[in-house]
Amino acid sequence: MAVIRARASLALLAPLAAIALAGCAPSPAPDPASPGSSSAPAATPSRPADLTSRDADALAALAAVAPRTSTIDPALADWTECWLPSQHLIPPGEVSDDTTWKVICRIHWHQLDGTARYQDTNCIGDFAKQPMLDHCYRWVHYDLEPTYEDHPGVYAGAAG
Repeated sequence: MAVIRARASLALLAPLAAIALAGCAPSPAPDPASPGSSSAPAATPSRPADLTSRDADALAALAAVAPRTSTIDPALADWTECWLPSQHLIPPGEVSDDTTWKVICRIHWHQLDGTARYQDTNCIGDFAKQPMLDHCYRWVHYDLEPTYEDHPGVYAGAAG
């Protein structure tokens, strides 16, 4: 009887042990195409025609500021896309106005050998200020934080 109970216990524990040990398996080799690199440059999109003037102005400012203040050489930046500022206003209870926004921008750039890359940046601006913003910060995703892919990107402009 004890032998039967021991075998039954082993039969129940074996699948649990396999599940627990699965987390110890080596990770697959990283895909060189993500995140942040690919062998072919991304196609440059165009800006939507139905943008409000304040979104268009904010995107133009982001296209100028994001590459210049990122961790890449601005000369290697090709173009920038960002979340739409008007869709990412900071709630008025967290700031003193209803014109401040926070977006993630993706700067598309290339290495000297032509390899396409991207760098995400976090940008905070204010529709009511001039300039709307003066700096963006390198964005690195952490657990429970937003990622660029959480919202659609809008073409902000070419570098330069």
